[in-house]
Amino acid sequence: MTTSPKSEELLIGQTLDEKYRVEQRLSAGGMGAVYRARHLSMDRPVAIKVLHQRLVADESARLRFQREARAAVRLKHQNAVSVTDFGETADGNVYLVMELLEGPTLREILVKEAPIETARAISIMLQASAAVAAAHEAGIIHRDLKPSNILVTQSPDLPAVVKVLDFGVAKLAVDTLDDEEGAITLRQAGSLIGTPRYMSPEQYNGQDLTPAADVYSLGVILYEMLTGMAPFTGSTPVEIAAKQFSDPPHPPRNIVAAIPEDVERVVLHALEKTPEDRPENAATFRSELLETAERLGLEYHALTSAPDIEALRGEGVESPSGRLVVDIARVRALSSGSNEIKIVGGNNHKQNRTTAPRKSLSFLDKVKRILGRQ
Repeated sequence: MTTSPKSEELLIGQTLDEKYRVEQRLSAGGMGAVYRARHLSMDRPVAIKVLHQRLVADESARLRFQREARAAVRLKHQNAVSVTDFGETADGNVYLVMELLEGPTLREILVKEAPIETARAISIMLQASAAVAAAHEAGIIHRDLKPSNILVTQSPDLPAVVKVLDFGVAKLAVDTLDDEEGAITLRQAGSLIGTPRYMSPEQYNGQDLTPAADVYSLGVILYEMLTGMAPFTGSTPVEIAAKQFSDPPHPPRNIVAAIPEDVERVVLHALEKTPEDRPENAATFRSELLETAERLGLEYHALTSAPDIEALRGEGVESPSGRLVVDIARVRALSSGSNEIKIVGGNNHKQNRTTAPRKSLSFLDKVKRILGRQ
């Protein structure tokens, strides 16, 4: 059974499992529709993805979804969308509950702004690949990485934070057209392979995939950010597949000459046809990209862990009773971006700036400033 937009609209105003009141449909795609909803007992906005009925028409599909949803719930990373719950209603709606995020997808950014300046593209990719690396560490292969699955959130006066979506869900079998990406997802041997423009060559054969398949997709996304186009396109999935198998990608510097040669080398390494010739996983790919950015002196943002309580203990204000007092509300106001650091390396790197880059404060420095210690 196909879920039509009209039937999806019927969910608005309903309460799922007596916990989540559906308020508004935010988007729809091949996998399902995403709604803004409210967790009633906590009075907190959430996002709920309700899968199309054709994906859960049989018991095996529902069981597989539950396995993948559990994997997504286990994945905890600041650059991965947080999945907090999943379930199936009495009338057959299978859903995932996620944090509600505000901001454009990378696809929307590319449509308006591509090609993206090298440092910005690297900043986005360092965060995205960090989330994928955490998934690989947890034994999860995304299999459907693409710009519409990467969200770029932006808060006033804070650097952008990248969130990767749909971990674990992308393994579900589906035959559907993804209009936003202009590509059809494919089913083979009972499992979802991906979206042709971003698929590794081995995905077309339905092979057992390794994390290197996600590395290939990350390479395609980075290539598209830097050049404004995917390395392989075509009018049909078969035409794209043939190019993925046999055609070498055009060197990015042939399209945008300003791309540094070392960055091009990282991109082309990720786009090797054979999995064994690529970085073995997203962590290795990210390390390669990070080392290149630092060597070239490119300015970028990367998320690091916030200091633990021991690091903050000496920065609090002691009350008359001897208790440590920290203004948690003000610290929380910074928490979404305060642990984001800006690194500028390479004194000989030329930047198109009229003023010197402003030194960014670390999270601990900002806490010190809040507490009046700096």
